[in-house]
Amino acid sequence: MARIKYVQIESKNALVELLREGKTFTKIYLATNAFKDQKTNEIVALANKLGVQVEKVSRKSLGRNNKTGATESVVGLMEADNMWSLKELLDKIHEENKIPFFLVLDHVKYDVNIGAIMRTAYASGVNGVITPIDTDNLLNSETIRISMGASLRIPIVEMNLFSALKELKNDGVKLVGVSMEGTNYYDADLRGPVAFIVGAEDTGISTRVQERVDEAISIPMRENIGSLNVGVSAGVIMYEKLRQEVKAA
Repeated sequence: MARIKYVQIESKNALVELLREGKTFTKIYLATNAFKDQKTNEIVALANKLGVQVEKVSRKSLGRNNKTGATESVVGLMEADNMWSLKELLDKIHEENKIPFFLVLDHVKYDVNIGAIMRTAYASGVNGVITPIDTDNLLNSETIRISMGASLRIPIVEMNLFSALKELKNDGVKLVGVSMEGTNYYDADLRGPVAFIVGAEDTGISTRVQERVDEAISIPMRENIGSLNVGVSAGVIMYEKLRQEVKAA
């Protein structure tokens, strides 16, 4: 079983997207002097429709509990319901006759990159993001804000990466590492069950993980440019797979 996580959403955009999808919130806090802009009104209306309690509190109290230091006038509390074990997620993917499409984050560090990767992964059809258990900032207020709630909508697996890669390979999923050296990504066949592995901003994919991939792919660089931002690289690769799948259909 995946562990339970409780999260605080401090972004109106994320709150609107999550409420529109019918996500269950424990409570929504609204500043007593909140300006009733269009998004705030929509949040309150959606919360009332879904039966989510909206509690008015002072702006000072709301700001004191904000994790990001932002001055949002509305904050939502919820239990993340997108945490999975890899076995359960693979079973669900096969039951729904979907093609396994995973993204493995090998110790990606920065909130801005994690948030951007999560939103792109959700938009491109990834059906599982796998991270090490010790990734403390995978679901926090900043990554939720940057992903506009997508990080709470895409299935997430937290586990030992070596165990995850072994389980994926046993399930017939091809392991593809995104690195500085390898086949040009547009020459590689990325169709079918695949898991893309992207590494930390400073060190890339660890040597021990790289040893376990079935194929390494790279994005060609112009002279004097060493590499792309990890979020950009992940987006390029995910959408290349989508392009190849659509072209082959």
